Parts: sequence; C-alpha cells; structure tokens
Amino acid sequence: MKQPESGGLGEILDALDTGLIILDRDKKVVGWNGWVVSATRVSAEEAAGRTLEEIFPPEPLRRLLAAVDNALHAGTSSLLTHSLNPDLLPLHTRAGRSLIHDVSVRPLGPRSEARCLIQIVDVTLAAERERLLRARQNARYAAVVDNAPDAIVTLSAEGIVEFANAAVHRELGYPLQDLVGLPLRGIFADASEWDRIWPRLAAGEALPAPVSLAVIRRDGSTSHVELSASRWTSEMRVYVTAILRDVTDRHAAEAKLRHLNETLEERVVNAIAERNLLADIVETTDAFIQVVDLSYRILAVNKASADEFERIFGVRPEVGDDVLDLLAAQPEQRDRLEALWRRALAGENFTVVQELGDPARDRRHYEMKFSSLRGSDDRLVAAFQFVYDVSERLEHQAQLARTEEALRHAQKMEAIGQLTGGIAHDFNNLLMGISGSIELLRRRIAAGKYDETQRFMDAAVASANRAAALTHRLLAFARRQPLDTRSVDVNHLVRDMEDLLRRSLNEQIELRISLAPDLWATLTDANQLENALLNLAINARDAMPDGGLLSISTRNEELDRPVRHGSEEIEAGSYTVIRVADTGVGMPPEVVSKVFEPFFTTKPIGQGTGLGLSMIYGFVKQSRGHVRIESAPGEGTAVVIYLPRSDEEPLAGREAAVERPSVASGEVVLLVEDDPSVRLLIGEVLSELGYACVEATDGQAAEPILRSNIEIDLMITDIGLPGMNGHQLADIARRYRPQLKILFVTGYAEHATGNTGFLRPGMELATKPFILDSLALKIREMLAAPARRTDTV
Repeated sequence: MKQPESGGLGEILDALDTGLIILDRDKKVVGWNGWVVSATRVSAEEAAGRTLEEIFPPEPLRRLLAAVDNALHAGTSSLLTHSLNPDLLPLHTRAGRSLIHDVSVRPLGPRSEARCLIQIVDVTLAAERERLLRARQNARYAAVVDNAPDAIVTLSAEGIVEFANAAVHRELGYPLQDLVGLPLRGIFADASEWDRIWPRLAAGEALPAPVSLAVIRRDGSTSHVELSASRWTSEMRVYVTAILRDVTDRHAAEAKLRHLNETLEERVVNAIAERNLLADIVETTDAFIQVVDLSYRILAVNKASADEFERIFGVRPEVGDDVLDLLAAQPEQRDRLEALWRRALAGENFTVVQELGDPARDRRHYEMKFSSLRGSDDRLVAAFQFVYDVSERLEHQAQLARTEEALRHAQKMEAIGQLTGGIAHDFNNLLMGISGSIELLRRRIAAGKYDETQRFMDAAVASANRAAALTHRLLAFARRQPLDTRSVDVNHLVRDMEDLLRRSLNEQIELRISLAPDLWATLTDANQLENALLNLAINARDAMPDGGLLSISTRNEELDRPVRHGSEEIEAGSYTVIRVADTGVGMPPEVVSKVFEPFFTTKPIGQGTGLGLSMIYGFVKQSRGHVRIESAPGEGTAVVIYLPRSDEEPLAGREAAVERPSVASGEVVLLVEDDPSVRLLIGEVLSELGYACVEATDGQAAEPILRSNIEIDLMITDIGLPGMNGHQLADIARRYRPQLKILFVTGYAEHATGNTGFLRPGMELATKPFILDSLALKIREMLAAPARRTDTV
C-alpha cells in the first residue's frame, strides 16, 4: 500500500481482502493497496501520482468519477454495485477471469484535506451463486391441470408440444399421444399468425391481451380459441405454457357485431330509429354492449349490459342517458369510465382489463374492447364497447400460477427427500457396522476371548472408513469439500495412473491414452482428480462387460465466448480438457439428464451408491471448471472435464521431498481443538511420536500461549473453532511468531473450500476424519521441513 503513514499500517491494508484506493484533492492516487495491485496488475509505484483516467480506460469511469467529485466537493458517499453498473473497473481474478465487484466512495478526513477513499469488494462468488437449479417438470403436473376446463399445453423452446391436458382432446379432438412431440403451429388455420406470436412468447414477452386464433379440429372443422401464455424455466430449459379457451360462440357474436359495425355508421347518422335492428342482434349475445355518441349519450345498450351496470353501480342505463351523469354520485367510478370513453371517442381502438363497480355492491374485472364508429364521410360519430366479465378467468389463471408454484415446491421437497433418504439408508448401515462391531468387541473382551477381537475391530474401521468416504462424496457433490488446489501437470498425473487404470480394467478392455504435447497446467486437487479418473474408468469398465475401448485424451482449449451443451454452459476462458470415452452400452437422454443427481444409479442394488458422478460434478464445479456428458444408446459414453488453466509451474519437481525423521527431537506442538474426543486422539498421537503437547480448547485460550515465551514449533488448529475461527487464530499466531508452522484440520468449513489460497508457506491442511498414521506422517513432514520465510500477517 503506497501510504505516507507508517509501514505497519501499509502492511495491514495490503493484507485486507478488499481493494483500497485513496485519491487526493486533485484526484491523483496517493494510496493503492496490494489487493488492487493483484486485481489490476498495476503496481502501487506505477499508480502513484496518476489519475484514474490515466490508469484505466476513461469511458467506464464516468459514474465512478462523478461519485469521486461528490465525495471531494460535497462530502457525500456513494455505492456503485455491479447489478446497476456492470462496467466499473477492468479487474481480474488471479485466474485471469473478470472480477465482479462493488465500489463504495466516501470522503476521507476533514473537508479541508479533500481526500476520498475508494473501496472495492469482490462479489464474484456471490454473483455466481445466484444461479439456481429449478426442479424438472414431471408427470404430476398433468394431474393438476387435467381437470381444467380449458385446453392447456406445455411447449419446449422450439414450440414442440411436451404436455397436453385432457381438455385438448375434449375441445380439439386430438388424441394426446398424436399431439405430443409435434409443433403446435400445425393445428392453426393460419400458421403465419402463430409464427408472429411465438417468438414473443419464447422470449418471455407478455401478451397485452389474449389473442384470438383459428384452429383446425381433428375432424376438419374450424374452431376459434383465445390464447394466453406464460414463459417459465426449469433445469436451465425454457418452456411456455399456453391456455386455449374455446370462444367459437363469442367469435360468432363478434362477427355479427363487426358486420353490424359496417352498416351501423350510416344508420346512426341517417336514422336513430333504426337502432331497433341493433337491439335485435346484440340482445342475443351475453356480452355487455353500449354505444355512446360524442356527447356521452347512450345510443344503444343491450339487456345484458343494462343488467350488469345496474347490478354493480345501482343505476340502470337507458338509451338517451348521459353515461357519465349516471355515475355522478360515484365520482371515482365516473372518472374511470370517462377516461376510457374519452379515448374511444377520440378515435382510438383499444382493449383494456379493469376492475369496476361500487365497493359497497360488487366489484368485478372486465375485459373492455372499445371501437370507434365513423360516418360515410369518415367523420367520427360515436363509439361502442364490447365487454366481458373475466373475473373467473383471471382467478383461474392466478390459481394455475399458484398451483405451478406449489408443484415446483413439491418437486424440490421430493428431491430433498430422495437425498436425505439415500443418506439415511447408507449411514444407518454404516453405523450398524460400527456400533455392532464395538458391541461384539466389548462382549469378547468381557469374556476374555481376545483372539476374536481383531475381525470386529477391522469391521468397525472398515465401516468408519466407508462413512468417511460417503461424507467426502456428499461434500464433493455439494461443493463443500476442502480441496488442496495446486498447479498440476495433468499429463504427468495420467501417466502415473496408467498402471493402476490397467489393473482396474479386465483383459477384454483396451486402454488407449493420447496426451497433448505442451499441455497447460491446471488449478485443481491432484488427489481428487485421480479419484475422478479412476471412478470414470470403473464406470466405463462396467458399461463394457463384453470388452471394448477406453480412451483418455488431453488437450488445450481456449473459449472466447460461453458455449452451451444441453443445460451446461461452459464459460469463456482457457481450459485444460480431459476426455474419458468408452465404447459401452451408452445411455438414453432421460438417463443422461439424471446422472449427476445424488444416489441416482442404473446399477443393480448393492453395486453402486449413485454418488460417483455427482461427486465428480461437485469436485469439478468447486475447482471452477465444467463437466459435460456425451452419450447415446449403443454408441458409448464420453465424459469431458474442463479445468481452468494455471500459469504457475506444476508442483511436481519443484519442491524436494521432505526427509522424514524416525523419532521426535523434543519439538513442542500447540494443539487447539474444541472437541474433547478429537483433542484426546491427536494428543495421544503427538505423545506416541514423542512431541511435547500444549492443549487449548479454543482461540481465546490459545492466544495467551502464543504471546508467551513458550517455545512452539508447530500449531495444530481446527478451522471451525467457536468464536475466533482457525483462520483468525493463524493470523494472530503469525503476528507473534512469523515463522510458526501451522497445520489446519477440518471436516467441513465453507470458507476453506474450493481453494487453498489462505495456505501460506509453512501451512498445511488435513481433512477429518483422518487415519492417525497419516496424521502422524504429516506432522513429522512439517516439523522436518526447513523453515521458510513468511510475511507477518
């Protein structure tokens, strides 16, 4: 941090996980901390004394510079978020991806010094988590809408019918099996009208009003329907649900009215006496019809309209009445009707849906179509309204929307039930193996039968290890497993695994490995990647019981824009790609869509947990990568893994192996663990290794020990401590003891997963539950390794 203050303050500001920029009254940089250096690739020395326009492209800075002016001259603070200001500063993550951020600007110090502070917060992960997976529409949707009186169809993004309710057959005559899988446009008499409407529906644009269309029934007759539709998404797929209401009778009445409109203009001008003809026609429809002249006088009103007007307003309209004077005692209703008639009498033809009626009597929703009437000289002489009560239709649509939301919630709960049921089934079996073995072990010891205890101890340990593996797979699926993310040479890793892979396959399966030269290194956890490749090889073996070819290949791939494969979108960037393909039985699309779901398996009961591919999916996503599956029945399966490119040198060959001592040399270990059982076990391991152990139950108890003069060679701390967590304790420890080696242990720590960027030199991570021998080996390795220079936190 370039700061005029003391160096210690600069080091603290450089260690903050947020960007800080300080500008003087001339808008020149006087402060530029380490976070900003990392995100901009501009050093503090390069930035010092320059304006933001001299450092960044000026165009995206317009809003930020305005906020700076307000802070310097008006003393006001501002907040610029990525959601409202997507282009703020050209910042990048360490992996080279665009960094999504919020910026706050506030005055700094007294007004006379005229400084301002720009604070930048990384919200990349929060933005990415906004993506939600929505539950897939299933057969129960049909059960809800089959009783609807209107024909309801669900269409794919391409306009293909994926679902149709029973009313479709009742109203249109088409058997459902004949209609599903075909484009809906085929049922319309004028397909071009559907082609005009469909792009708007598929894009999510709401129709201003239901649209009338002619459809060809299966028997060849023509019906008229009123179309309303809404767009929704599920599992990254777009759907449109359309409601087709049969309005053939109403269409016939409207046709009569349109015919009347063509002749009424001349009749109204020449002879009002002929209005009886209008009454004879309009009295046959259940629509509410009124004709009003330019003075708001009623020229015609049918009985249905007069009855409804009287019912909701308490006054009956008659020919010759002023429609506005009728509502003089209800000024709010009068103003609403006057606004509508004014538009119609100005020559506008339009349709609106409004709620009308005296609140003390009844209020209903009406769809009102207003049209103008012109004389033979094209002079506007009157206007008429064609009104329907649509309250029940709107309520039906609202009920359908509520039903759809309830279905989505039910599907989500069903998915949770499937997950928890699978976990409970497997864990109950494992707990039975552990508790049963321990109970039998206790009985044998009590009976003095020590020679039979080993097999029960082995059974308990085996069940515990399987439980740990299941937990690990669940965390991998949920993207919450602690990963040891490092720069990895994938080609070297695959070559090292070749013998293991061949031993995992049967003799009838050929293994073919094709590794790209000059393959980029990737950022990932090498152990997890090995497990993923081994898992894929075993799946391929099971898919080729009669033999076949398993091929593993690598390549570099640069994507300049996002690429979509089914529901999986691969972001733009540089990737190291691993492809594992077999020539096995393959999978149909409905199975491919479920393979990443936890506990989903096509294997017989007892031969698969259903967590293998879901673990791989979670691990790859947690590594900021992508995975896609290509498969078809009889054509085999290919799993393609995209992992982000690393610009660092791979770890292999870069660090020398640590010489492991056989015994301790009097080292002192500070153990910080809140769980008494875990603290007891680790303490026993340390005692067996010959190390002196100082114990603390939490970070508050450990801090005085760290400040003391006690010689400490290694600190072992849980990450999830109550109060002060393990990360915070490590920061304090390095402040007092810059060279102290620290071993973190964790079973689940969300802030520790996905990357190990918090691990500085001299720090390691162990995942619970661990094998005690493995823990002892890691402790010996850390204490035997030479001390490496670290910066104080």
